[in-house]
Amino acid sequence: MIVRREVSIRTKATAEDWAEARRLTKLALAEMTPEEDAAITADALADPDNPPIEDDAEFMTWEEAQARLKGRTQVALEHDVVERFRRAGDDWRERIDAILREAAPAE
Repeated sequence: MIVRREVSIRTKATAEDWAEARRLTKLALAEMTPEEDAAITADALADPDNPPIEDDAEFMTWEEAQARLKGRTQVALEHDVVERFRRAGDDWRERIDAILREAAPAE
């Protein structure tokens, strides 16, 4: 599974602000009791909007995500159509592209 984050955050925080935030976070984590940690973990696991990340999850940097998306447009396709292509092989995106190129009006 590839996890992509399509979020852009703009801030006026300085490098010193971020360093201070990291320092305070590390301090709070060091002072956390096992009971507090267990309660926070239980709350997080019970939150349906915040599922745990699987151990084998793959991550990419923002730059990698942008490079993958460069020159692409998202198109909404019916779920059953996409599933039929997926079942036929891992190259399903390329096959859909080829079919759409063939069907596209001449330039």
